[in-house]
Amino acid sequence: MIRSSVFPLTLLVLAAPAAAADGFSLGIGVDYSSGDYGSDTTTDILSIPVTTRVDVGDWSFKASLPWIRVDGDPNVLPSVGLVDNLNPVGRGRGGLIGGPPADDDTSERGSASGIGDLTLSATYAVPTGSALGVDLTAKAKIATADEDKGLGTGANDYGVAVDLYRDFGGTLLFGGVGYTWLGESDFIEVDSVLSGNIGLGWRTGQGRVGLMYDYKEAAASGFDDRSDLVGFFSTPTGEDGRFQVYLSKGLSDGSPDWGVGANFLHSF
Repeated sequence: MIRSSVFPLTLLVLAAPAAAADGFSLGIGVDYSSGDYGSDTTTDILSIPVTTRVDVGDWSFKASLPWIRVDGDPNVLPSVGLVDNLNPVGRGRGGLIGGPPADDDTSERGSASGIGDLTLSATYAVPTGSALGVDLTAKAKIATADEDKGLGTGANDYGVAVDLYRDFGGTLLFGGVGYTWLGESDFIEVDSVLSGNIGLGWRTGQGRVGLMYDYKEAAASGFDDRSDLVGFFSTPTGEDGRFQVYLSKGLSDGSPDWGVGANFLHSF
Protein backbone atom coordinates (compact mmCIF):
# COMPACT_ATOMS: atom_id res chain seq x y z
CA MET A 1 0.00 0.00 0.00
CA ILE A 2 1.27 3.45 -0.83
CA ARG A 3 1.37 5.56 2.26
CA SER A 4 -1.26 8.33 2.31
CA SER A 5 -1.14 11.70 4.05
CA VAL A 6 -4.33 11.31 6.06
CA PHE A 7 -2.17 11.07 9.18
CA PRO A 8 1.38 12.30 9.73
CA LEU A 9 4.56 10.22 9.36
CA THR A 10 4.54 7.22 11.69
CA LEU A 11 4.75 4.12 9.54
CA LEU A 12 5.65 4.50 5.87
CA VAL A 13 4.83 1.55 3.63
CA LEU A 14 6.03 2.67 0.24
CA ALA A 15 7.31 -0.53 -1.22
CA ALA A 16 4.32 -2.66 -2.15
CA PRO A 17 0.66 -2.47 -3.18
CA ALA A 18 -2.08 -3.18 -0.65
CA ALA A 19 -3.11 -6.41 -2.37
CA ALA A 20 -0.56 -8.68 -0.66
CA ALA A 21 -0.74 -12.39 0.11
CA ASP A 22 -3.43 -13.20 2.65
CA GLY A 23 -2.06 -13.26 6.16
CA PHE A 24 -1.11 -11.42 9.32
CA SER A 25 1.78 -8.96 9.80
CA LEU A 26 3.30 -7.35 12.87
CA GLY A 27 5.49 -4.26 12.83
CA ILE A 28 7.36 -1.89 15.10
CA GLY A 29 8.89 1.48 14.35
CA VAL A 30 10.56 4.53 15.82
CA ASP A 31 10.11 8.15 14.72
CA TYR A 32 11.90 11.22 16.11
CA SER A 33 11.33 14.82 15.05
CA SER A 34 12.42 18.23 16.30
CA GLY A 35 11.35 21.77 15.41
CA ASP A 36 9.40 24.81 16.52
CA TYR A 37 6.31 24.23 14.30
CA GLY A 38 6.00 28.03 14.00
CA SER A 39 6.09 28.59 17.78
CA ASP A 40 8.80 30.22 19.91
CA THR A 41 9.96 26.93 21.43
CA THR A 42 11.57 23.80 19.99
CA THR A 43 9.45 20.67 20.47
CA ASP A 44 10.96 17.18 20.34
CA ILE A 45 8.65 14.21 19.68
CA LEU A 46 9.59 10.53 19.98
CA SER A 47 7.06 7.94 18.79
CA ILE A 48 7.39 4.14 18.91
CA PRO A 49 4.37 2.62 17.14
CA VAL A 50 3.40 -1.05 17.17
CA THR A 51 1.37 -2.05 14.11
CA THR A 52 -0.70 -5.07 13.14
CA ARG A 53 -1.99 -5.75 9.62
CA VAL A 54 -4.35 -8.35 8.19
CA ASP A 55 -4.50 -8.90 4.40
CA VAL A 56 -7.56 -10.59 2.92
CA GLY A 57 -7.92 -10.57 -0.86
CA ASP A 58 -7.94 -6.97 -2.07
CA TRP A 59 -8.42 -5.66 1.47
CA SER A 60 -5.84 -4.64 4.05
CA PHE A 61 -6.76 -3.80 7.66
CA LYS A 62 -4.32 -2.07 10.02
CA ALA A 63 -4.15 -0.97 13.64
CA SER A 64 -1.32 1.11 15.09
CA LEU A 65 -0.75 2.22 18.68
CA PRO A 66 2.34 4.28 19.65
CA TRP A 67 4.15 5.08 22.84
CA ILE A 68 5.02 8.80 22.72
CA ARG A 69 7.33 11.19 24.54
CA VAL A 70 6.98 14.93 23.92
CA ASP A 71 9.20 17.71 25.23
CA GLY A 72 8.30 21.26 24.25
CA ASP A 73 5.52 23.79 23.69
CA PRO A 74 2.18 22.61 25.19
CA ASN A 75 0.46 24.05 22.10
CA VAL A 76 2.27 21.55 19.83
CA LEU A 77 0.51 18.16 19.73
CA PRO A 78 1.77 14.93 18.12
CA SER A 79 0.18 14.22 14.72
CA VAL A 80 -1.54 17.62 14.84
CA GLY A 81 1.05 20.40 15.06
CA LEU A 82 0.62 23.87 16.50
CA VAL A 83 -2.83 24.80 17.87
CA ASP A 84 -4.31 27.00 20.59
CA ASN A 85 -4.39 24.50 23.44
CA LEU A 86 -6.52 26.11 26.17
CA ASN A 87 -6.26 23.14 28.53
CA PRO A 88 -5.09 24.71 31.84
CA VAL A 89 -3.32 21.46 32.70
CA GLY A 90 -1.65 21.24 29.32
CA ARG A 91 1.88 19.87 29.22
CA GLY A 92 3.66 21.24 32.27
CA ARG A 93 1.22 24.11 32.88
CA GLY A 94 0.16 22.87 36.30
CA GLY A 95 -3.33 24.40 36.22
CA LEU A 96 -6.64 22.88 37.27
CA ILE A 97 -9.49 21.52 35.17
CA GLY A 98 -12.38 23.93 35.67
CA GLY A 99 -9.94 26.75 36.36
CA PRO A 100 -9.20 29.74 34.12
CA PRO A 101 -8.10 29.20 30.49
CA ALA A 102 -4.40 28.58 29.95
CA ASP A 103 -2.24 31.65 29.51
CA ASP A 104 0.37 31.36 26.76
CA ASP A 105 2.92 32.73 29.26
CA THR A 106 2.09 30.11 31.91
CA SER A 107 4.58 27.59 30.52
CA GLU A 108 6.66 27.66 27.38
CA ARG A 109 7.88 24.10 27.75
CA GLY A 110 6.83 20.83 29.35
CA SER A 111 7.50 17.09 29.05
CA ALA A 112 5.12 14.13 29.04
CA SER A 113 5.03 10.53 27.86
CA GLY A 114 2.48 7.76 27.51
CA ILE A 115 0.29 5.86 25.08
CA GLY A 116 -0.67 7.81 21.96
CA ASP A 117 -3.81 7.67 19.84
CA LEU A 118 -4.95 4.39 18.28
CA THR A 119 -5.17 4.49 14.48
CA LEU A 120 -7.40 2.06 12.54
CA SER A 121 -7.56 1.80 8.76
CA ALA A 122 -9.08 -0.27 5.98
CA THR A 123 -7.65 -0.14 2.45
CA TYR A 124 -9.15 -1.57 -0.74
CA ALA A 125 -6.83 -2.17 -3.69
CA VAL A 126 -9.05 -1.53 -6.72
CA PRO A 127 -8.63 -4.23 -9.42
CA THR A 128 -7.91 -1.90 -12.35
CA GLY A 129 -6.85 -4.59 -14.82
CA SER A 130 -3.85 -2.42 -15.72
CA ALA A 131 -0.40 -1.43 -14.44
CA LEU A 132 -1.98 1.45 -12.51
CA GLY A 133 -2.55 0.75 -8.83
CA VAL A 134 -5.38 2.48 -6.97
CA ASP A 135 -5.86 2.26 -3.18
CA LEU A 136 -8.93 3.58 -1.35
CA THR A 137 -8.45 4.04 2.40
CA ALA A 138 -10.70 4.91 5.31
CA LYS A 139 -9.11 5.75 8.66
CA ALA A 140 -10.13 6.51 12.21
CA LYS A 141 -7.99 7.93 14.99
CA ILE A 142 -9.36 6.88 18.36
CA ALA A 143 -8.48 9.29 21.17
CA THR A 144 -6.58 7.00 23.53
CA ALA A 145 -3.84 9.60 24.22
CA ASP A 146 -4.01 11.68 27.42
CA GLU A 147 -5.10 15.20 26.45
CA ASP A 148 -4.09 16.56 29.87
CA LYS A 149 -0.52 15.47 29.13
CA GLY A 150 -0.64 17.16 25.72
CA LEU A 151 -0.25 13.82 23.90
CA GLY A 152 -3.40 14.30 21.80
CA THR A 153 -6.50 16.42 21.30
CA GLY A 154 -8.79 14.12 23.26
CA ALA A 155 -11.14 13.76 20.26
CA ASN A 156 -11.61 11.17 17.51
CA ASP A 157 -10.64 11.93 13.89
CA TYR A 158 -11.89 10.32 10.67
CA GLY A 159 -10.29 10.42 7.23
CA VAL A 160 -10.36 9.10 3.68
CA ALA A 161 -7.64 8.91 1.04
CA VAL A 162 -7.00 7.90 -2.56
CA ASP A 163 -3.51 6.73 -3.57
CA LEU A 164 -2.26 6.03 -7.10
CA TYR A 165 0.97 4.29 -8.09
CA ARG A 166 2.60 2.76 -11.14
CA ASP A 167 5.94 1.09 -11.79
CA PHE A 168 7.78 2.13 -14.96
CA GLY A 169 10.52 -0.45 -15.41
CA GLY A 170 11.76 -0.23 -11.83
CA THR A 171 10.84 3.42 -11.25
CA LEU A 172 7.78 3.77 -9.04
CA LEU A 173 5.70 6.94 -9.41
CA PHE A 174 3.16 7.47 -6.63
CA GLY A 175 0.91 10.13 -5.19
CA GLY A 176 -2.24 10.59 -3.18
CA VAL A 177 -4.72 12.97 -1.61
CA GLY A 178 -6.55 12.71 1.70
CA TYR A 179 -9.10 14.54 3.78
CA THR A 180 -9.46 14.33 7.55
CA TRP A 181 -12.30 15.48 9.77
CA LEU A 182 -10.59 16.45 13.03
CA GLY A 183 -12.67 16.19 16.18
CA GLU A 184 -12.81 19.12 18.59
CA SER A 185 -12.29 18.76 22.32
CA ASP A 186 -13.33 21.05 25.17
CA PHE A 187 -10.04 22.95 24.95
CA ILE A 188 -8.90 22.74 21.31
CA GLU A 189 -10.66 24.09 18.21
CA VAL A 190 -9.50 22.53 14.95
CA ASP A 191 -10.49 22.49 11.27
CA SER A 192 -10.79 19.71 8.70
CA VAL A 193 -7.51 19.02 6.93
CA LEU A 194 -6.60 18.42 3.28
CA SER A 195 -3.37 16.54 2.61
CA GLY A 196 -1.39 15.14 -0.29
CA ASN A 197 1.87 13.55 -1.35
CA ILE A 198 3.82 12.79 -4.51
CA GLY A 199 7.06 10.92 -5.00
CA LEU A 200 9.39 8.64 -6.87
CA GLY A 201 11.02 5.35 -5.90
CA TRP A 202 13.84 3.52 -7.67
CA ARG A 203 14.59 -0.16 -7.40
CA THR A 204 18.06 -0.97 -6.02
CA GLY A 205 18.59 -4.72 -6.07
CA GLN A 206 15.77 -6.12 -3.96
CA GLY A 207 15.20 -2.81 -2.19
CA ARG A 208 13.92 0.60 -3.15
CA VAL A 209 15.21 4.13 -2.55
CA GLY A 210 13.02 7.17 -3.07
CA LEU A 211 11.99 10.73 -2.41
CA MET A 212 8.56 12.05 -1.44
CA TYR A 213 6.99 15.49 -0.95
CA ASP A 214 4.31 15.53 1.76
CA TYR A 215 1.82 18.36 2.43
CA LYS A 216 -0.86 18.86 5.08
CA GLU A 217 -3.04 21.84 5.91
CA ALA A 218 -2.73 23.39 9.35
CA ALA A 219 -5.06 21.87 11.92
CA ALA A 220 -6.29 25.30 13.05
CA SER A 221 -6.75 28.65 11.32
CA GLY A 222 -4.00 31.22 11.75
CA PHE A 223 -1.17 28.69 11.67
CA ASP A 224 1.18 27.52 8.90
CA ASP A 225 0.56 24.46 6.75
CA ARG A 226 2.95 21.53 7.00
CA SER A 227 5.31 20.81 4.10
CA ASP A 228 8.01 18.11 4.23
CA LEU A 229 10.53 16.41 1.96
CA VAL A 230 11.15 12.76 2.82
CA GLY A 231 13.91 10.45 1.62
CA PHE A 232 13.54 6.71 2.26
CA PHE A 233 15.15 3.33 1.72
CA SER A 234 13.21 0.06 1.97
CA THR A 235 14.52 -3.49 1.67
CA PRO A 236 13.22 -7.01 2.33
CA THR A 237 14.68 -8.97 5.25
CA GLY A 238 14.42 -12.61 4.31
CA GLU A 239 11.23 -13.96 2.79
CA ASP A 240 8.75 -12.48 5.26
CA GLY A 241 10.14 -9.18 6.51
CA ARG A 242 10.70 -5.63 5.33
CA PHE A 243 12.84 -2.90 6.87
CA GLN A 244 12.70 0.82 6.08
CA VAL A 245 14.53 3.96 7.16
CA TYR A 246 13.64 7.54 6.30
CA LEU A 247 14.79 11.11 6.85
CA SER A 248 12.56 14.19 6.58
CA LYS A 249 13.27 17.89 6.20
CA GLY A 250 10.67 20.53 7.04
CA LEU A 251 10.06 23.08 4.28
CA SER A 252 7.62 25.35 6.12
CA ASP A 253 7.22 26.98 9.54
CA GLY A 254 4.39 24.55 10.31
CA SER A 255 6.73 21.55 10.04
CA PRO A 256 9.39 20.20 12.39
CA ASP A 257 12.87 21.18 11.24
CA TRP A 258 13.81 17.55 10.67
CA GLY A 259 12.80 14.00 11.44
CA VAL A 260 14.24 10.50 11.22
CA GLY A 261 12.73 7.08 11.62
CA ALA A 262 12.82 3.36 10.91
CA ASN A 263 10.31 0.52 10.90
CA PHE A 264 10.22 -3.23 10.51
CA LEU A 265 7.27 -5.34 9.35
CA HIS A 266 7.16 -9.14 9.51
CA SER A 267 4.51 -11.32 7.85
CA PHE A 268 3.32 -14.62 9.29
